[in-house]
Amino acid sequence: MRGKKLSAKTIVISLAGALLLMIIIPIILNGLKRPSNIYKVKRENFEAIITCKGEIQSEKAVLITIPDIFGDRTLEIYDSQIKDLIPEGSIVKKGDYVALLDQGRIKELKESNMEALKKVIFNFNDARIDSAVDLVALRDGIDQFHFDVENKKVELEQSVYESPAFQRKSEMAYGRVLRQMEEKKRAYQLTRKSLRIRIARTEDYMNKLIAKDKNYQIAFDAARINAPQDGMLIYGRTYGRGGSRKLTINSWVSMQNPTIATLPDLSVLVSETYVEEIYISKLKVGDSVRVYIDALKNMLKIGVISTISNVGQEMTGFDSKVFKVSVRITSDKTKIKPAMTTNNEIIITKEQDVIVIPRSALIIEDGKQFVYVREFGKTTLREVTGGKQSEKQVVIKSGLKEGEKILLTKPESKKI
Repeated sequence: MRGKKLSAKTIVISLAGALLLMIIIPIILNGLKRPSNIYKVKRENFEAIITCKGEIQSEKAVLITIPDIFGDRTLEIYDSQIKDLIPEGSIVKKGDYVALLDQGRIKELKESNMEALKKVIFNFNDARIDSAVDLVALRDGIDQFHFDVENKKVELEQSVYESPAFQRKSEMAYGRVLRQMEEKKRAYQLTRKSLRIRIARTEDYMNKLIAKDKNYQIAFDAARINAPQDGMLIYGRTYGRGGSRKLTINSWVSMQNPTIATLPDLSVLVSETYVEEIYISKLKVGDSVRVYIDALKNMLKIGVISTISNVGQEMTGFDSKVFKVSVRITSDKTKIKPAMTTNNEIIITKEQDVIVIPRSALIIEDGKQFVYVREFGKTTLREVTGGKQSEKQVVIKSGLKEGEKILLTKPESKKI
């Protein structure tokens, strides 16, 4: 009976001990763990980078553009639709067929011009006939009037045998017909000049329409685009508020955006990217860039900024204007092809072996910088001097030492 009681007591003690251990052990373990809000200060290499997407392009390329004849404003073509385009990446030889622009629209314009030309030719011939008839009539009138002039002249000569009053009357009559004769001659010359100007204008307009007809034929033939040299075909791009996109069949091209395709020089490749205007002042030509090629399983290539656009533009997906930046690939380009997409890390600044802390740990109040330092179980506010910053880190120039512990965020309690 007593053995049974001792056994029960032993069981109770064992259970109590186990419960006590379950409570104490987590406390001890938690005491050994560093709170998640505490960061141990260390020295490391610092980099401030800007990340952006890009696309591989050739820095130098032969452009395949719409024909120059399309820029003739008198033809009123303005823009043209791509009706056919060989596959991107095709290897072409000089003179090979590449694309076909809309010939139907050119044909319509040519036919409309021909209708206008026919009317002008008809009017021109009519004007020449009418001019000849009008001038003949005027010349006949002048010839007929010569008889009146001669008659008045004879009367004037015979009046010497008449009274002075009759002589005066004859003289006045002869002077009047002479003036009328001069008026008829002037009218003839003016009419002749006017008809000549009218015919010349009609003829000039007719010649312009004839020239347009010839140019429409040239444009019609030139709508079939051939390769200017050997190379690999890469589609051109169009730019707008919706961003940059490749040209395809049914895309429109014009003299403002004339490039249909390119034949790139594969020896010099760049990653074309766009950087928001808030960062553009931090970039300069020659900055190092890490370029990761998506299609090659994020293969790393090294590049440098070669050009930065002077003018920003609006693009979909960005809250502010962006600037075009070209990153020239300086490492091996063997497997890289145009149009491959990239992830670019532009290194805008770097420092070796410096004190670096997370940006969230830096507190700025009244223009001063502070961190919450944790030592000997207490938290104190300490002023520091910050340096260069990235999106996640900041360099501390003074106020902290390696190995010290700081809070990653401002403590909730005001008691420190």
